[in-house]
Amino acid sequence: MPRTDNNSSDGAIPYVDTPDQVRSLAERLQGQRLIAFDTEFLWERTYSPHLGLIQVADFEHTWLIDPVRLSARDLQPLLDVFVASETLKVAHAVDQDQICLNMAYGVVAEPVLDTSAAAALIGMGEQVGLSKLLHKLLRIDIAKGYSRTNWLKRPLSEAMLRYAAEDVAHLPRAADVLSERLGDLGRTDWALELSARGGHFAKAHFDADALARKLADGRRLGPTTFSVLRELIAWRESTAQRSDVPRKWISEDKILVKLATARPTTREQLADFRGLGGIKNSDGVKRILGAIRKGIDQPADDYEPAKRKPAATATEAAALVVLKCFLNTLAADNQIPVRLLVDSERMVELLRSQFKDVEALRRSDILDPRALDLVGEDLVAILNGRRGLRIVNGAPVQHID
Repeated sequence: MPRTDNNSSDGAIPYVDTPDQVRSLAERLQGQRLIAFDTEFLWERTYSPHLGLIQVADFEHTWLIDPVRLSARDLQPLLDVFVASETLKVAHAVDQDQICLNMAYGVVAEPVLDTSAAAALIGMGEQVGLSKLLHKLLRIDIAKGYSRTNWLKRPLSEAMLRYAAEDVAHLPRAADVLSERLGDLGRTDWALELSARGGHFAKAHFDADALARKLADGRRLGPTTFSVLRELIAWRESTAQRSDVPRKWISEDKILVKLATARPTTREQLADFRGLGGIKNSDGVKRILGAIRKGIDQPADDYEPAKRKPAATATEAAALVVLKCFLNTLAADNQIPVRLLVDSERMVELLRSQFKDVEALRRSDILDPRALDLVGEDLVAILNGRRGLRIVNGAPVQHID
């Protein structure tokens, strides 16, 4: 296959597709305080993402690495940089990039700064896109239009390569601007903790136990039902992986929950369930019935049914409207998304618990400690009727009695 880079031209983007080039690049990146990375992949019709390109940049240069031509062993020097503690890795909306790295190579980049999370913490809004981020921070406009391209084809066009390069080329400078603003606000550690969640998400994304616990959250399942659900999810994962198709093509989550609850043990009983794409033959039937039997025979001894989430009464529903408005005002005042102040699912609990002071609220663990430091006093004041809202020039503002 011919090379797709244009290194002979002025302004060419270095294209890395040999082990020697990977080693040379890793030597340059090793020990740097900050580098940026991104990935291009296909994931519409497969179990896991298929990597088509890895982009890396420092403050001076950008490189495009070809994971189609390079094996995991070839890429190991670069992967070592991705996990080196002395180098901060920067990416935008990092979750899927971490999934790509974890599925393909068994690693996640760390430490990492997600510029999307960082932007949210300095008041730029939720899930700000890369184009908007770079325009606001650096007054740089980048090209769009290739996000849905087939990144596995070869050769890649020069336009595709330049598009991919722009996704990382300006991130080191953007990260420095974000880091300065985060430092001024005292939110650097908070941003790094939020960014690290992408790695945790990647590790749990294909883990049957983690998937079962997430699916069981909010449902009052018994130990046997949960154990069967976990085995069914493991069956679905192995079936989807073996066929390299999306897990939903095998079965939707809701079907697995119904199966775990009903627990059919015969082919005839199983035939009553629709939406099972992984049991088209006798082997498939045998596997799924085997998973159900295993779950029944080995009830989970490490599972506790989730507490029923409290439903608001009519009176509380009216109070929640006021509380949410107040929280939105606090979020706006502190230039932070309201979801980082309090989980919406815990607002009823927050309303019912008559916290007399910030320490009592802290012990409840309802708010993140950093959110508590920002708005704890204000929140306790409104929960105890010492603070309200009034409209001034069309906008809500806090009112102290």
